[in-house]
Amino acid sequence: MKKLNHMGIKLLLTVSLVASMSCFAEGWYIKPYVGLSSMSDVAGKAENIEMVSGSTDVKLGEGFNAGLSTGFYYNENVGVELGWEYRTNSSETLIASNMIYPEGNYASNTFFLNGLYQFDVNQRWKPYVGAGVVWVQEIDIDLESNGNELSYSGDSDIGYQAMLGVNYHMSDTWSAQFEARYLSLSDVELSGETTVGAISGLDYEPITLQLGLVYKF
Repeated sequence: MKKLNHMGIKLLLTVSLVASMSCFAEGWYIKPYVGLSSMSDVAGKAENIEMVSGSTDVKLGEGFNAGLSTGFYYNENVGVELGWEYRTNSSETLIASNMIYPEGNYASNTFFLNGLYQFDVNQRWKPYVGAGVVWVQEIDIDLESNGNELSYSGDSDIGYQAMLGVNYHMSDTWSAQFEARYLSLSDVELSGETTVGAISGLDYEPITLQLGLVYKF
């Protein structure tokens, strides 16, 4: 009887472990997340910004991002993710070396599709890497000076992104996710929203450190 009890306990523990790992491995999930956004300064060309044209230098400060995604893991390793993200970074813009806008922001609203590969390390910690394509619903820059604001925006650009991170599984359904992400858009063109003028040739390459909460169902 003792031998049967021991075998039963071992079998129960084994089944519980396998069931727990399978919950972590496969299925649908939803993930809200927030992060800190950092971006290098960029340069471009301004045309008829308050009747001034010339080179444009944009100094970018720290910012933040927030998003929501849903995804599906086909097995323990391979998954796909679809999501939306808003991002903004503070900016200071210099046009033609003599006209300065000391405040503003460089922001975007994007949708993305990522492929993910998760590594088997242990039951709780699951590092992963991924890459994907990004569609820009809107990207804009606001130029602010003495209480006045000029806005220039564009849309429909296509970029790419790469990420690496780790999932920490707190339970069968809840995980915390830590991720570093790089996004790249080149040669962005922005037109005046309520005024004439345009800004072109800008790059958009933020690096993000973000925290997400994953619910698997």
